[in-house]
Amino acid sequence: MTSSRASASNPYHHGDLKNTLILAAAELIEERGSIDFTMSEAARRAGVSSGAPYRHFKDKEDLLARVAELGFIGLHSAINHAIEPHPRGSIDRIISSGHAYMRYVTQKAAFYDLMWGEVLVDTLENAELSTLGAFNELVDLVDDWVKAEQLTTEPRELAVKLMAMGHGLVSLQMTKRLNRLAPNLCIFQCLTDSAYTFLQGIKDEQARHRG
Repeated sequence: MTSSRASASNPYHHGDLKNTLILAAAELIEERGSIDFTMSEAARRAGVSSGAPYRHFKDKEDLLARVAELGFIGLHSAINHAIEPHPRGSIDRIISSGHAYMRYVTQKAAFYDLMWGEVLVDTLENAELSTLGAFNELVDLVDDWVKAEQLTTEPRELAVKLMAMGHGLVSLQMTKRLNRLAPNLCIFQCLTDSAYTFLQGIKDEQARHRG
């Protein structure tokens, strides 16, 4: 990650400091594996005075909320890149989004609690850059599949169940409980198998009722 420190020969322009402080906070979280840093430390990392952050953020929680939003921007980009090769309305498109989520979360483990925990649940101003936004993207993918298969199932309900699969697998792996339960289990293959079985079962059940 590019250093966020300022220098006398490279002064901040109006508006740059806010983003630089967000990046400085993100660097500190990634280095420490937690949100245990002070506003003064973020200011020092950015190369500004300890009072400078308060021109852009009312408190540390406000700064953390912006870091979380940055994390969700990255997640959105990762998912869009992953689903692009797969046809709209396909199961593969849904599963690839789950793989992208699990890969992103495990690679950005330091931001897991910040993005998915309860610290900022009521703080993020932009709903699209939050847990809700990420979930709604999955709902859209499931809705495309439901329409393509001409099913009557509620997409949001299916999305909750699919999200629980991916989120649960990631949680087990990140807390190292998976090693004790099934040390040779690949979470990506497990999600693929489970999602295919689940969605194909719904499709087959509705086909039986129609027949």
